[in-house]
Amino acid sequence: MDPQDRLSACWAIQECQKCTHSRHGCGWCPFSATCVPTSTLLKPLSHPNTCPLAAERFELRTKALGCGCSTTTLLSVVVTVFATIITLAVLYVLGLGVAFVSRKALLGSWSGWELEIEDDASRRGHAWRRSNGLTQFFRRRQLALTAESEQERMTERTRLMGHR
Repeated sequence: MDPQDRLSACWAIQECQKCTHSRHGCGWCPFSATCVPTSTLLKPLSHPNTCPLAAERFELRTKALGCGCSTTTLLSVVVTVFATIITLAVLYVLGLGVAFVSRKALLGSWSGWELEIEDDASRRGHAWRRSNGLTQFFRRRQLALTAESEQERMTERTRLMGHR
């Protein structure tokens, strides 16, 4: 069927249901109440003159979704679904970031008082401050630790732990 015959066949139909379900592949333009030849619901995106009135360009109805769903409705649903998925993904990543930061920096006390009870029942208390990777980095840069001083630190730590 040539395009002119198809246009004539579609144009003669004056009801949405009959138009969208015709064998000629027609679509319904609701504002002008006209039946026009079209192949898909997304045709108005690439062909601005699908419907007679420019205002109803994105109100086209086709067989795929019937007379109750226009191009605008379909596109808004698709955009909403993708926006929701993207928003949930961003919130998930932000949640992971907050959890990571809280584990590394925000949980627990940063400083306090530590009480040590010796073997002879004497008590010794001292202030302590939590260190993290950032403070250790600056402390090492400030002290300019060498390989020898690093070894001395490990030896001292071993002695304090009771290993000889």
